[in-house]
Amino acid sequence: MAARERASVVIVSIGANDVGWSEMLRACAASTGCANKAVTAYFQQQLHGFAARYLQLLQALSELRGHPMVVVNLYYNPFDQAARCLAGVGLGTAKQKTLVSLLDALNSVLAKGATAFSFTAVQPSFAGHGLCDPEPYVQGLHGAAPFHPTVTGELAIALADEQAVLSHHPQGPPPRAAAG
Repeated sequence: MAARERASVVIVSIGANDVGWSEMLRACAASTGCANKAVTAYFQQQLHGFAARYLQLLQALSELRGHPMVVVNLYYNPFDQAARCLAGVGLGTAKQKTLVSLLDALNSVLAKGATAFSFTAVQPSFAGHGLCDPEPYVQGLHGAAPFHPTVTGELAIALADEQAVLSHHPQGPPPRAAAG
């Protein structure tokens, strides 16, 4: 029996790069402002294409044998309230607010899709651990993967997932028979 046929929980973690996040960051940093028509049009086009692929994924997950619990991770906010450390690279407070609004649009698509299929959407919190905080959950500009979670950030995401699973299955996920 394939592992996917025995799963009791499936966790979907989609990165913002699936909607061109890296390109958005570069364009935003290089421009005088992020809230312009070109950046917005690019993001909307990326989000539209992503939404179609995401719908296909959700449909496939809804058809899994055994109907496991599906947890969809919403995207974390990599910035903190006063991320002044990014101003020197062209990402001041106003630009960060625009970027957060774009992440909110992605999260809206993720959450609405999860709800439409009766899946669980989980929003991990990086509050107090943004990119410029003393103990960030996000890799900095000079990290191996800028704006991606650190090991501690990945743990925060996993703990949010665990909380969602435990609230759905207070005694833990139902056991599955081992393949034999």
